Amino acid sequence: MIKNNLGGKFISVDGPNGVGKTTIIAGVVEKMINDGYDVILTKEPTDTELGKFTREISETIGADALACLVAADRYEHLNKVIIPSLKKNQIVVSDRYILSSLILQRMDNVQEQFILNINSNIILPDLQIALSASIDIIQDRLNAREVPSRFERNNKSMLELKFMKVGILCLEKMNVRVELIENNVEVESSIEKLYKLITNL
Repeated sequence: MIKNNLGGKFISVDGPNGVGKTTIIAGVVEKMINDGYDVILTKEPTDTELGKFTREISETIGADALACLVAADRYEHLNKVIIPSLKKNQIVVSDRYILSSLILQRMDNVQEQFILNINSNIILPDLQIALSASIDIIQDRLNAREVPSRFERNNKSMLELKFMKVGILCLEKMNVRVELIENNVEVESSIEKLYKLITNL
């Protein structure tokens, strides 16, 4: 994996399903825009045809094949959104990136080395945010979802948190700065913590 030397800053925000990630990211990006920062919000899977296909087929495809599709969508994400934005010296905030693969694909019994191999040419984030919360809070949020995914069914939150810890260690070995935020309090507090981490880069 490649260190970012393109000019801008790349931040990835990942965590278990139901942790409140998307809400917090939207709040942070809105605050940054209001304060005059040149920031781009993006996500994985992407809204491209490949990203949509990955979401549509994710319930029926095999684990290794899904991991490859996720990686393919990530390379398109890099080429079409992340790299061009970094070259413009923009701040890129991604809702999910490589840590999510090290969580979700590992939950799917894909080997860590396989995940690292198929993602070997991606750009590493300058800052990796790992969001966490108590199991009770996560499960309450997941129980409110009408159509849970293969990774959300059958109370798998403990497994997600376990693989998040393992994934964090993996990224730290690659000298990625990882910051853990516990989202057990009011959302505004988590937004403020994330805002400070990003703007202090």
